[in-house]
Formats: sequence, structure tokens, C-alpha cells
Amino acid sequence: MINTARALYEFWSGFGIPAYTIGTVPDEAKPPYITYSLVETEPLSQATCYAQVWYRDTGNAALLGKVDEIKAALKSGARIECEGGYICIYPETPFAQVLVDENPEDRYAYLNLSINCYHL
Repeated sequence: MINTARALYEFWSGFGIPAYTIGTVPDEAKPPYITYSLVETEPLSQATCYAQVWYRDTGNAALLGKVDEIKAALKSGARIECEGGYICIYPETPFAQVLVDENPEDRYAYLNLSINCYHL
């Protein structure tokens, strides 16, 4: 699973803002950042996963711009090399939902994805 964890961190950290697995955001962290689920599949199997893109803003422009950047990187699927093989992340439908957290300035996009792990 360490290979998947490293590959996912590399992918989600590649968008110019910090990335954390769900539940590991440091208390001092301030948006923008990305949180993502850490999912491992059996070889040749697919599983659902998700990411959340967080921004603190009264509008959606910056958030939507980052979602568009991620969508462009995913295309119809992103192949991420890792030790012993690779993983693939695919956008699902609906791809993104914009939500507002308890604080109205904390907005996030929930990204619906699937993952395949092709490594030992």
C-alpha cells in the first residue's frame, strides 16, 4: 500500500497547493488545500475514491479554477507510475459538486473518482 500512498501524494501535491489524506490535515493548515482518500485495490480491480478541494473565499472562482485544472490533468484517466507498476485514477459522474462547510467562507468541491492499482 505504500506504493499507492506515495503515488497518490505525488499526484495530489502536483496542483500548487498542499495535499493531505483525509483526516490528516494539520490544525494550523489554512485553505487552499486538497484532501483525498487513500484507497488500495486488488490488481485489476476498481474501487471508488474521492478528493476534496478546499478554499476559504466568499466566491467560487478560485475553487472552480483549481477543479478545472484537476479535471484537465485527469482527462479520461490519469496513469501514475509507482514502484512495481502504476495506478490509474478516473473521473466519475458527477465529477464535481461544490459545497459550503459550516463556515460560509469555507467552500470545497467534492470530486468523485475511481482507482485501479496495477502493482504488487
